[in-house]
Amino acid sequence: MMRFALTMIATLLPVALAQAADMPGVQDIASKLAAPQSAPPSEAQTRSYFAKPLDNSRGITITDAKPDAPPAVDLNVNFEFNSAKLTAEGAVLVGNLGRALKDPRLTGKRFRIEGHTDAKGGDAYNQSLSERRAEAVRRELIASYGVDAARVESIGFGKSQLLDRANPEAGVNRRVRVINLGDAK
Repeated sequence: MMRFALTMIATLLPVALAQAADMPGVQDIASKLAAPQSAPPSEAQTRSYFAKPLDNSRGITITDAKPDAPPAVDLNVNFEFNSAKLTAEGAVLVGNLGRALKDPRLTGKRFRIEGHTDAKGGDAYNQSLSERRAEAVRRELIASYGVDAARVESIGFGKSQLLDRANPEAGVNRRVRVINLGDAK
């Protein structure tokens, strides 16, 4: 009986954490990454999910994209302070991404995992941190969710591509961007 209870908790905990944090679900992520490249995002696709105020936001931000831009999604993945180690909430969000990448609409597609930081700290430090965090997400997708390593690449951009340039230290700038690169070769 105790084993059954522990199994149920382990199964339901990620779902409960995602709901509690108003975190994007598997279908939210999969739908955005599977969107056709030729169509601009709809109003529903440009909504944002935030668990906290904008200056310390977590979750997902779907930004307006150019009509010819590849499908992409910005995920506010939590990491431990000054670290590439995922927090429990960050692990849940990466889990949602891992399950989304198994969606039939995304089978055979390649993805780039981009790490981004806010403008706090030096250029070299932020560049290194963004690279380590993007690679940590990539490794988690491969190790825990069975994503083929040939389907995912990682790169860091540090603070060079701020999402909110007017507020360079805002939490929304700390994110992992996932881009659908198209068919795997």
